[in-house]
Amino acid sequence: MPKIATYKYLVFYLVSYDLSERLHLHIFNKNGSYANSAKIWLDTLEVFEQGNLTRREINLASKLIEKSKVEIIDSIERFKKGEKVKTIELK
Repeated sequence: MPKIATYKYLVFYLVSYDLSERLHLHIFNKNGSYANSAKIWLDTLEVFEQGNLTRREINLASKLIEKSKVEIIDSIERFKKGEKVKTIELK
């Protein structure tokens, strides 16, 4: 589960076995558990699963993804090619 990006208490990561699905990120709050993470499609920013994130956290995550979408997708594509991926610090 490569960590793609972080923002304060939010962690954005991939699950390598579901890379065949539409591009998406899983997100969890560091104070919670990744086992019940949210899932957001990157093409539409649609929330597929809210997990245990609050509505406020989901909105924040969506805005952060939208703002850094190109960089996030680039990291995912590098990971798919087997390249090392550095975690993006979102602002």
